[in-house]
Amino acid sequence: MKLKTPFLFLTVCFFALSSPAQSSYRDSLMNYQHHYKKDLYAIIKKDTAYVKFYPVDSSYRIVARVKKLYEQNFFPMATSDNKAHEAIKYAALQFNLHGKEYTLFAYQLSFLMSSAEHKNNFFIPFTDGTSGIDSYSGGKYIDFVTGDISADNILVIDFNRSYNPYCAFKKGYSCPIPPKENSLPVAIWAGEMDFYK
Repeated sequence: MKLKTPFLFLTVCFFALSSPAQSSYRDSLMNYQHHYKKDLYAIIKKDTAYVKFYPVDSSYRIVARVKKLYEQNFFPMATSDNKAHEAIKYAALQFNLHGKEYTLFAYQLSFLMSSAEHKNNFFIPFTDGTSGIDSYSGGKYIDFVTGDISADNILVIDFNRSYNPYCAFKKGYSCPIPPKENSLPVAIWAGEMDFYK
């Protein structure tokens, strides 16, 4: 009994300390989803009832090493309406997910870079093993600003915050299509699911 008591005490302490943090993280994502659906209401009205997310999974909140890319040329990033947005590759993001190493690229869009309000924006458009099955076939996005990158070139990527482009809900939008180099060879069971009634 004397050997078990300290272990039991430490276990109780661990859950007492970790549970509030986990609860806070979950609450923050629930709040994010609430506001996300509220913003979508202007576009799809009551159909926001059909907007769904995978269950929150903190293992999809990862830390990436950022390698900024310089002297890159703009290129035409294909869009859903068979046009293109001028884009530039901003950084390579290397990370470990469930024991395996992956790389995604972050991009900036020319029309946003020319805006005083959005000039520091960049995003990760990606597809994965769920695309076209449980999630939107055209991929998902995660948004950032350059200030999200730490001084030692670290970026926290939370796939629970990945979302569908407007094209998943309604026609008439010109949505960037994730480049092939951002096709993850693994299923990402996190973030927004496909939209259907």
